[in-house]
Amino acid sequence: MIYDTGISEAIIVSAHNGYKPFTGSVAIKGDQIALVKEGRLNREECFGWIDGRGKILMPGLFNGHCHGDMTLARGLGDDLTLLEQNQKFADSNWFYKYITDEDRFYARQLTYCEALLSGTTFIMENMYWGLGEDSVRAMNETGIRGALAEDIRKDFSKPDEFVSEEFLDEYIRGCSESDKVAVLGSISEEDYDAARLSKIQKIAEDKGIPVTCHLAENDWRRDIVENRFGTTAIDYLYRNGFLGEKVIGSHVVYASSEEIKQLAETGTKVVNTPLCEMKINDGVAPVPEMVKAGVNVSLGTDGAMWNNSNDIFREMKGMALLHSLTGGVRSLKKTDILNMATINGAKCFGLEKEYGTIEVGKKADFILIQTNVPHMRPLILGENETVTSAIVFNATGSDVTDVFIGGRQVVKDKQLLTIDINSVMNRVQEAAEKIARALSS
Repeated sequence: MIYDTGISEAIIVSAHNGYKPFTGSVAIKGDQIALVKEGRLNREECFGWIDGRGKILMPGLFNGHCHGDMTLARGLGDDLTLLEQNQKFADSNWFYKYITDEDRFYARQLTYCEALLSGTTFIMENMYWGLGEDSVRAMNETGIRGALAEDIRKDFSKPDEFVSEEFLDEYIRGCSESDKVAVLGSISEEDYDAARLSKIQKIAEDKGIPVTCHLAENDWRRDIVENRFGTTAIDYLYRNGFLGEKVIGSHVVYASSEEIKQLAETGTKVVNTPLCEMKINDGVAPVPEMVKAGVNVSLGTDGAMWNNSNDIFREMKGMALLHSLTGGVRSLKKTDILNMATINGAKCFGLEKEYGTIEVGKKADFILIQTNVPHMRPLILGENETVTSAIVFNATGSDVTDVFIGGRQVVKDKQLLTIDINSVMNRVQEAAEKIARALSS
């Protein structure tokens, strides 16, 4: 067989063999991985051939929680908690009155460009405000895979005014036609109501799509639920039958041992954003306890207002260091964290049969990471391997050299091939300066 593209003699790292790195080759046919083997792949076996020596080949990374709209406000939320930001930016509805839909479109595209260049191949956009078909187009033009979480509410301040069924049908159709995952965004904890939640759940079930929500994220929302219902957010959702395998809870900072059991029992997915939670002082999520209980935990960055960067490698290291400090050096294994960035991200969206590992028959979504740089050396293979350590603790997104999605190379030698990134950066720069002027007036 002549393969479309082959990568020869890279260090392959994947969950399918327990993250035991080996020097080998991967070949692509169409949009799938057609060959994974130890050793060399000859040039004449492929139409396109890449010398993988000096590089790590691993699955593309998953970012399960991001607000791309907020990239145009990167840095404007520094030194503020989320509650303080809510108060400071309420008058402008989080800058909405200063910007256009076009501004937000390019902010999302800049987010996706940053994600691709740093090795993320799948991202979930948690929309602040929908962009209709342009939400799909923003992803399609950059080449990234993803999920689009459209909020059930027309307006955040009016929790009972839902978008129409016709709108949802059109949105789901657009996602399906572009191979995007349609997700329904649920209400905030301050708007919890059993009848309201039941209605949302029925809509999601009728449409056959998962639901996402910000869950147990901070202390002030925790207090709102406790004062109203005498319990916590997770327990309230559990008692009302809202948790389940198609529910994605973001953050989950405040979860007791009993609530972790509820998450595990129902198969509810969790996306944690450790750097965001440190930056805005939300707290430390009990991630090691969730992992031990069997909860599927994956990683997200949140938006640039609350994290500033969109690099899942940084999240991996942040996750490791945070829980080493708070729970001990053996709280999480490197393999736990690599799972969060790859196969668990795929499981979060029900895509583990197609993505998340380097195996024959899976989609050819993978990345190459340079190792011939001082901070990635030395590297050891075998019983005392240090490759997984280098990925978690040493690498950053800037070490990614090449990105393949569905067999298509979208990043080559650190250059994005799909879109004029300078034009996107200029558009977002103009929008950011517009916001800065408005805030100063």
